[in-house]
Amino acid sequence: MKVYLFDTNSGLYEGEDFWDPGDVGEEEGVTSLAPPVAHEGHLPVYDRTDHNWKLVPIDSLKKSVARND
Repeated sequence: MKVYLFDTNSGLYEGEDFWDPGDVGEEEGVTSLAPPVAHEGHLPVYDRTDHNWKLVPIDSLKKSVARND
């Protein structure tokens, strides 16, 4: 089945792959839910609490990364 990968720390979309359905576990950075189409200046981020994708402005992600450095 087609799956969508995300970084387990940030939730950032990392691409897609094909896995056996029994191997899919969202807690491991994988979901069967497709991310939304990103608009210019936004990136899909998976929210593990809501089990859903959100489009997040790139500028807010840059600020978040800068604070963590």
